Amino acid sequence: MSANSTVSNSRIGSSWGIGFGWRVAVSLVSVFGLTLVFLIYFAFWTNSFSTLQTAVLVVVAILAFIATNGAAWASWGVRYART
Repeated sequence: MSANSTVSNSRIGSSWGIGFGWRVAVSLVSVFGLTLVFLIYFAFWTNSFSTLQTAVLVVVAILAFIATNGAAWASWGVRYART
């Protein structure tokens, strides 16, 4: 088996790129968005909330981040899952 046939038979190629770009963009925007939310929150609003409210806000922000990325990547993961 030559190296070329191994590469052509692998799943790494143009088929991996279908729908990949917008998912990477969503991931990057959500990372920067989460960072921006935390920076703005801790810079300006921390003093007006209790510790419990701050913890809830952090947990909700992280859950929203996970949900956004999970929704973006779930269909890609199902499509390219190894069987």
